[in-house]
Amino acid sequence: MALTKKAERTERTKAKLLASARKLIGERGFDRVSVEDITRDSGVAKGTFYHYFKCKEDVVAELSFQSSQTILEESVHFDGTADERCFHYVTALCRDADWAGVRLVRQWIREAMESEDEDSEAKACLYDIYNAIVKICAVRQGRGPGELTEDAPLDTLAKLLMSHVFGALTIWCMMNGSWNLSEQSVKYMEIDIKNLFKPYMIGE
Repeated sequence: MALTKKAERTERTKAKLLASARKLIGERGFDRVSVEDITRDSGVAKGTFYHYFKCKEDVVAELSFQSSQTILEESVHFDGTADERCFHYVTALCRDADWAGVRLVRQWIREAMESEDEDSEAKACLYDIYNAIVKICAVRQGRGPGELTEDAPLDTLAKLLMSHVFGALTIWCMMNGSWNLSEQSVKYMEIDIKNLFKPYMIGE
């Protein structure tokens, strides 16, 4: 029982740090939030922070992982057609990228491109996105109007859709985040996805 209570306290402390980090980074941006800001806001000692995380970047990695799982579950169960589910997913990814900020997104893209280790965190995140798109497309595949046909090339569609998303992320980073990624993505992602999926959609 004592161990259970200790574990619960540990989880609560970590949750406090993560909640404060998400709030502060959302308000100020990653570069304007320090470890001291996070611990002060959460009421947790600075030394305790380093029991859970090596650095501020690790906090963002944890938050991004949690968010990606939530986004995936929401998208899989989203009440819409295959293209609408994917649109929901990729625009949510763009909102998360906006929240994390250019520097972290740029760092992640660089690590994903340069790493030869297939087990690296950056590569794992890349494959997670690929697998998520395939899952979102396949969940009701072949079951009726608005869904993809049974023979739709999910592998190809997922890779093409990723190329559109990462193209937007890369240009956004190259332009130092001078435009709102999540707002601008909404304007063209829906058209892109509909055009990609149209040849393989089951009609009315």
